Amino acid sequence: MSTLTEPLAVNPMELRPLIEQRLDEATPVELEAVHRMLVELEARRLLAELDDATDLAWASASISDEIIARAVREHRAAKSSP
Repeated sequence: MSTLTEPLAVNPMELRPLIEQRLDEATPVELEAVHRMLVELEARRLLAELDDATDLAWASASISDEIIARAVREHRAAKSSP
């Protein structure tokens, strides 16, 4: 017997109509919960992309301690000048 934490073996191509049917039947409260979950999934995806891009930038020396320090100095100088 499967539990709620185990993924169900479902063909991904069959998911859209199933999900759309469930959304059509959802209450406003359930729709809000689904929306929050989708926003969280998107945030996690974006964070993963940023992590990958940051790792690549460090590896290619597009980001370095020196570059960061220079950017901080320039920012502080721009803020302090009238």
